Amino acid sequence: MNFSKITFVGLAIAGLMFSFGAIAQEAPASEAAKPASAPAAPKPEDNWLKICEPLESGEKACIMRQVVLANGQFFGSFMLRNDPGQESRLLAVAAVPLGVLLPFNMVWQIDGGKPVRVPFVLCDKISCTSQLVINENYINALKKGGKLTLSAKTQQNKDLVVNINLSGFTAVYDSDTSLTFDQFRKKESGETALEQQLQDRAEQLRQENEKNTPQTQ
Repeated sequence: MNFSKITFVGLAIAGLMFSFGAIAQEAPASEAAKPASAPAAPKPEDNWLKICEPLESGEKACIMRQVVLANGQFFGSFMLRNDPGQESRLLAVAAVPLGVLLPFNMVWQIDGGKPVRVPFVLCDKISCTSQLVINENYINALKKGGKLTLSAKTQQNKDLVVNINLSGFTAVYDSDTSLTFDQFRKKESGETALEQQLQDRAEQLRQENEKNTPQTQ
């Protein structure tokens, strides 16, 4: 695969921004109803997915991304492309759900740093995205940061805020470990198939339960 010849927006948004199975952070929810025995806490590196492909030059082109869910639904995402084969090597893309006021743009802010107002460039059936050509200084700020806050205005003129957890960003960005696009596609297709099987089985059990439940008049 020649990574440089792939249209970034088409690939990144269609293939990675909204594929939740591989790496997805759930937005904070109520503290109620915690399980009696909670699973081990995820490692900071689990916040991020990294996918790389070799270039003809011998270098690697990589994409890192994090997806945030709320109640199992898409709530926001952040993706960073590092491609030496492109004129603008470093490109960041952030997405929030539909229903935002486009003229207000999206605001990116690392911790308490200076907010950056980034215009929306694309909306589809799921989200609206903004993108920004960045530099090494911005990468260093991400490495040192605790969270990247993405904010926008909804059509009800309310604040929509998405927090991207920067914990683990440095370790993943600097690591030589990554998936290839083929590995990512196989992983995603396998998880999608499993999810569909579980949904089908749940529906089957629901129908059987309805048949066995006496009907009240």
